[in-house]
Amino acid sequence: ADIWFPSQLPDGKFVDLVKLQDKDDQTYVNTLLRTLREEMQASDAKLASVVDLVWDKYAAEFLLLLNLTAPDEQTFKTAFKTAYRNDASLRERLADEVSALARTYLTGSLGIDQLEYEVGHIDISSDIVDMLADNLDPEGTPNARNTLFHYGQITSGLPLSLLLDPSFSPTEITFQVGVGADKASNDIPQTQLFAEDLRQIVEGITIRIPVTLTEYYPGKGFSDDRYQIVISLSLLKNGGLKLDI
Repeated sequence: ADIWFPSQLPDGKFVDLVKLQDKDDQTYVNTLLRTLREEMQASDAKLASVVDLVWDKYAAEFLLLLNLTAPDEQTFKTAFKTAYRNDASLRERLADEVSALARTYLTGSLGIDQLEYEVGHIDISSDIVDMLADNLDPEGTPNARNTLFHYGQITSGLPLSLLLDPSFSPTEITFQVGVGADKASNDIPQTQLFAEDLRQIVEGITIRIPVTLTEYYPGKGFSDDRYQIVISLSLLKNGGLKLDI
């Protein structure tokens, strides 16, 4: 993706992935591709990086344009660069093909499938679960004092900003949290749990997390850490506890 993006981005340091993948408004992607074409003409380094990518993945798409049949790598790259620099008519046709390939990749390939995790039975004593669940006000209690919330933090090493919408099935628990590429830690908002939620979580749940990509920061790369993103959850109990001892 970094090769297809121009060095000078409309939004400065990041690519707006929401605008990029808006099927109804191609203004943003058209601006990116126009700037890419201009940079390929002005920068030998950018032209070289695009030609390297084309040779690795898309060479067959350009053979007819370049009047080549089965060229070796050096012949192909030299022909492409020479045509792009010196032949205005052929440059436009090469640039059109590059733009078409870039558009297909950038608008159709950048995304993350919904994440899904099966969380089995949590080994917590039933006495502890009962102690917490039996000391929670029912849902809908006015000015509830005996409450239980989960909250937490997300740390990310990704060059991406994300919007996460986790849900805990079969409960009704759901929340939304933004994860910024420029933030070391992102707070998960407090979300209230009721007695039935707590008991179901302990018995086992499926966590589903739809992911929306919002920003991408070219050039930052991915860290070598085993865990690119870490979600930490904790519980907060308000009010008293009645213990049967």
